[in-house]
Amino acid sequence: MRNVIRRFMLLLVLLTGLYNTQAQDVVPTATPAPVSYTVQRGDILYRISKRYGVTVAALAAANGIVDVNRISVGQVLVIPSAGTTPETLVVQQQATAIADATTTAFVSAAVPYDPNSLNGVPMASIMVLPPQTVATVRMIYGVGQAFKRNPQAFSKLGDSTIENPYFLARFDTPDFNLGHYSYLQTAIDTFRGSFARDSVAVRRGLHSWSVYDPMWADTSQCKIGETMLLCEIRLNNPMMLIIKLGSNDVGVPDQFETNIRHLVVDTTMQGVIPILSTKADRHEGSNLNNEIIRRLAAEYNVPLWDFDLLAGTLEGRGLAPDDVHLTTFYAHDWRLPEALTRGYGLMDLSGLMMVDAVWRAAIGQ
Repeated sequence: MRNVIRRFMLLLVLLTGLYNTQAQDVVPTATPAPVSYTVQRGDILYRISKRYGVTVAALAAANGIVDVNRISVGQVLVIPSAGTTPETLVVQQQATAIADATTTAFVSAAVPYDPNSLNGVPMASIMVLPPQTVATVRMIYGVGQAFKRNPQAFSKLGDSTIENPYFLARFDTPDFNLGHYSYLQTAIDTFRGSFARDSVAVRRGLHSWSVYDPMWADTSQCKIGETMLLCEIRLNNPMMLIIKLGSNDVGVPDQFETNIRHLVVDTTMQGVIPILSTKADRHEGSNLNNEIIRRLAAEYNVPLWDFDLLAGTLEGRGLAPDDVHLTTFYAHDWRLPEALTRGYGLMDLSGLMMVDAVWRAAIGQ
C-alpha cells in the first residue's frame, strides 16, 4: 500500500510540472509579472518595439492593435516576451476563446462565411467577370503569351491607396492567415513575388494623366521618355495589371474618362490584362469617377473589381480620417472578427480574390 501511495504522489508531481529530474528537492518558481508600458507623448509603436526587443507585429497582436499608427498617450501596452510571434499570440488568444463559450460564440457570429458573398455583397457584383469579359481575358492572355508575358506575375498601377506595405504586400510573407479563404493560397503561391513588389507605376498623388507623363516615371529604373506604364510592363513583364485611380482626379471627369480609355487600350495592346478597380472615397465630391470606371469596364469587357460596393458595408466606408486612405488591418488574420470591418482587411482579401479569379479565367479553370 505504501508503494502505491508513493507512485501516486510521484505521478502527481510529474503532472503538475513540479518534479525536477535534476534534483531531489522541488523548488517552486514564481511566474514573472507581465511587462507593461504606458504610452508617452511622441511615442510610436516602432520605437517602443525596438526598446523592448520585440517586433511591431507581436506588440500589435498582444494588444489587439489593428492600426499600428494609432496609439494614445496614457495607453497601457502589454509587452510580449522577446521572440514572441503574432502566430503564437493568435494561438494563445484562440485557446482563451475556446475556454470562454460566450466569446467563442461571438467570434463565430462576427465572422460569417459565405462562399457566394462578402459582407453580404454577391461575389458576382464584386468581381465582375461575365462570359464576354472572360472571353476578352482569354484573348488578351493569348496575346500576352505571344509577347512572352510571365503567367506568374502581376503588377499594380495607382496612387498611395495601393502602395506598400498596405496593399497585398503581406502575402509575400508567411505572416497572414486566410481562415475560411485558404483556397486562395494557390494564387499566392503562383504569383509569389508580385504582392510586395515595389511597382514603378505606383506613386503618391498619382492622377490618371500622370501615368502618361514621363516626368512621373522613376528615373533610376525607367528609360528616358518612357512612361511609368510601359516601364513597369518592361520591368515586371506581368500577365495582368491592377489599376486603381481616381482619388486625385478631381473636377476633370472627361479627362479622367479619356485617360482610363487609353490605359485599357494600351494595356490590352501590350498583352496585359487590365483590372479596373473602383475606390472607396468620394474625393471628387460625388461617385462620378467610379461610375466612369464601371461604364468603361462594361464597354471594353475587361475585369472590374468593384471595391466601392464593399466599402459601402463598412463604417465610414472604411476610410481613415483623411477620407481617402483606408483603415489598416495589421493582423492580416481573416479569422479575427475585425478582419472584414477594416478598409485594408476587406481590400486585401477582395484584391487577392480578384487576382485569383482573373488568373483562373485566363487559363480556363
